[in-house]
Amino acid sequence: MRLISPGFAHLKKPTLHDIGRKLGVSPASVSRALADNPRISLTLRQQVQKAASELGYVPNSAARALRTGKPDMAALMVPNLSVLRTDGNLDVLQSIDEELGQQGIRLLVASYHQPSLVPATMRKVLADPRLAGLLFLTNYITEQLVEVIQKSPTATVLVNAYPERSWEQWDGIMASGTENLLGAELATMHIVKNGHTRIGALVCEQGQRDADLREEGYTHALNRSGLEINPLHIVRCDFLRGFETGRRAVHKLMAACTSADRPTALFCSSDDIAAGALRGLMDVGLSVPRDMEVVGFGNHPLSIAMNPPLTTVTHDGEAVGRNAARLFLEVTNGGHPKEAQLLQPAELIVRASSLAIGRG
Repeated sequence: MRLISPGFAHLKKPTLHDIGRKLGVSPASVSRALADNPRISLTLRQQVQKAASELGYVPNSAARALRTGKPDMAALMVPNLSVLRTDGNLDVLQSIDEELGQQGIRLLVASYHQPSLVPATMRKVLADPRLAGLLFLTNYITEQLVEVIQKSPTATVLVNAYPERSWEQWDGIMASGTENLLGAELATMHIVKNGHTRIGALVCEQGQRDADLREEGYTHALNRSGLEINPLHIVRCDFLRGFETGRRAVHKLMAACTSADRPTALFCSSDDIAAGALRGLMDVGLSVPRDMEVVGFGNHPLSIAMNPPLTTVTHDGEAVGRNAARLFLEVTNGGHPKEAQLLQPAELIVRASSLAIGRG
């Protein structure tokens, strides 16, 4: 008698033959039943599904794609995995995965690390016969990346980025994003209407499209209001390390300005940066909103729990992801979207961090 250790009993993956032997039918019948072929009786299809589940059978999707000619996988291209924890991108990822999953399409996340490696990474991913198309989730939108996407041989959707300007560069590109420029303008104009004339900004290093547009919205609002843009009032932060760089930015801002010329309000490019700003202001003994009003961007789930609750701009990652997935599905199913570029409107949410309590 050969004893098999329970710990290794399931190392051998169950096959169609194993299911067939269990039910007394041919592997071909099992394969047809798993594919929900109407030529197989409903009773047998249900029996096969149950047996496959009991045995822990996992179908070979690569072989199935080759056999049926129906790709069942989408690749989400990201510059690196850390982008998934910023700016609502996990909500974007979750909604894309749910929408595609309902249609039997699984999501693969592929990081390309730097823009120059995008073509090589795409070639590797596209070599898989299971692939139905690509989605790019990135804030680093360069002319080279736009050109690569335009030349993509498969369905390709740009996610969490939107052509709010330079439309001619986006011809033929499918995109789903948020109103970054207008959202930042709304936030800054809210501060202006509160009576502030010295408005600072904690913004990101240039080259990240969303952050660039938010900075542009801030400058638009000041220009519209006839207010001076003081370079000393603008401090650049690291988007991926928002809290700590927001905190440091406040210390840098306070060191660069006297009490007479420092800003009385701050626009922050993200809620993470704004959270750091709140901590930094506490460090230097300033009260929010009495001494300094603060507005963020993104409506992070914890923004309402900050002290004080943070005024912010909505960033509906779930809606952005759903729109991207629906564009993708429509194209991969042979359709032609009426609108290739979908914009999720930005809205201002006013909370205590920008209510001028006791200011006079």
